[in-house]
Amino acid sequence: MEILEDTWFSGVFGHPVFKIRADAGPAHAAQIPALVRRHAAEQPAAMYYAKVDTDDVELVRQLSAAGLYVVEGNMTLGIDTRERQHVACPRVTSACAVAEIRSEQHEPVLAIAGSAFEYTRFHLDPLVADSVAHRIKYEWIRNYVRKQRGVALLVAAAGDRTMGFLAVLASTQDGKRVHVIDLLGVARDGRRRGVASALVADFITRYRGCTDSLQVGTQSANLPSLRLYQNFGFSIIKTAYVMHLHVRDGRPVSGLPGR
Repeated sequence: MEILEDTWFSGVFGHPVFKIRADAGPAHAAQIPALVRRHAAEQPAAMYYAKVDTDDVELVRQLSAAGLYVVEGNMTLGIDTRERQHVACPRVTSACAVAEIRSEQHEPVLAIAGSAFEYTRFHLDPLVADSVAHRIKYEWIRNYVRKQRGVALLVAAAGDRTMGFLAVLASTQDGKRVHVIDLLGVARDGRRRGVASALVADFITRYRGCTDSLQVGTQSANLPSLRLYQNFGFSIIKTAYVMHLHVRDGRPVSGLPGR
């Protein structure tokens, strides 16, 4: 088992945030609770997180014994473009035009990123203040605006009004080229107007010919997103639990922050 500091999240939270990489094999599983507790006992303030395949029940059990709890069921959906050479998009009705972000759209996009989300693991976690959860997504997209993350930031606009965005990440997985919807956000007053559909359609059209797989992750609680992606032909390829633990003065936190 490894406990590694996630320095980016630490910077946002203002205290250490650690990622737990654990192996629930017979030789290691029983050691997990004691190792996590020993590490946590040395922290004045900290957060821990782990992502565990949903079929790894023993690992979930051992992490739970260490004080972690499930905050979301995470679903990865994908389209294998090698098997579907001509990925079709359903017809989209929207007044929005989609293009790569322009400088005058930086502030409106950041405003959406800092206010539009409610189903992320941080928004779902009752021990994370809403102000922190919103700031995480704001800072996440600010890295795109600064060209410090990802390959593109697509923006949907109706005239001169910014309605939503889609952040694109590219990587290689097992020798395959993969383009990922890293984050998609729509202004609260722009929902049910085809904005998300216009963004996803543009993403598919833009990248289906230059990648082996199109992917996106979302929460099992976010039924509108699941329906959206499945409508475009994405299918579930992986499921996982995301687990959190918050520590103050070396002990698990039980009280709720002001939300």
